[in-house]
Amino acid sequence: MNAVPGQGFTGRAPWRLVWLPGAAMRAQDVVDQGFDRQAQAAGLDLDLVAVDLQAQRLDGVDQLQALVDQHLRPVRAQGTRVWLAGISLGGWQSVLCARRWPEAVDGLCLLSPYPGERSVWRRIELAGGLDTWTPPAVPDDPVLETWAWWQQPPPDLPVWMGYGVRDRFVDGMARMASRLPRSSVHTLDGDHDWACWQGLWQAFVAHARAGGSEVAP
Repeated sequence: MNAVPGQGFTGRAPWRLVWLPGAAMRAQDVVDQGFDRQAQAAGLDLDLVAVDLQAQRLDGVDQLQALVDQHLRPVRAQGTRVWLAGISLGGWQSVLCARRWPEAVDGLCLLSPYPGERSVWRRIELAGGLDTWTPPAVPDDPVLETWAWWQQPPPDLPVWMGYGVRDRFVDGMARMASRLPRSSVHTLDGDHDWACWQGLWQAFVAHARAGGSEVAP
């Protein structure tokens, strides 16, 4: 199994966010944003680590098992609550991971999660939308797997999602957000960029600091 290196602030906090970067990003790009310092300044007792999947596939699916084995299960076995946090493609990967290994994830923090190819969504639309679409028994596309998860997100899994209303993927993100409680969704007048993701992270930190029941550990 290939090593999946991680970077960032890790200590002995009872809650850890494992970050999956977006396409064309590296773990260091996430670390450089200072998310850990903002969380600490707000008084949140959590650790953050960003992961480079080192994948061969563009969507990173080939390294999700390694992610689970190296960064999720061992940490949870020590009694730490582990959330996956993803930006763009990393958000999509986080959802797919939660679908395939629900026992390895305690929650999701999704910043502008990529909704997948529009051709896949058209297949769902032809079936009448998410409420009437029947996912294939054996999914032939990871994007279909993620939409099968969004059809009915697990009610016992905390999920927080944020996105910018000027994002080029806003239509797909709005469909995802409609499957979550309103209190778990935050929007900004932003685009698909770091300025928006910084604002969304601050919103997540504020929500968790305020003791949001679906977020706070």
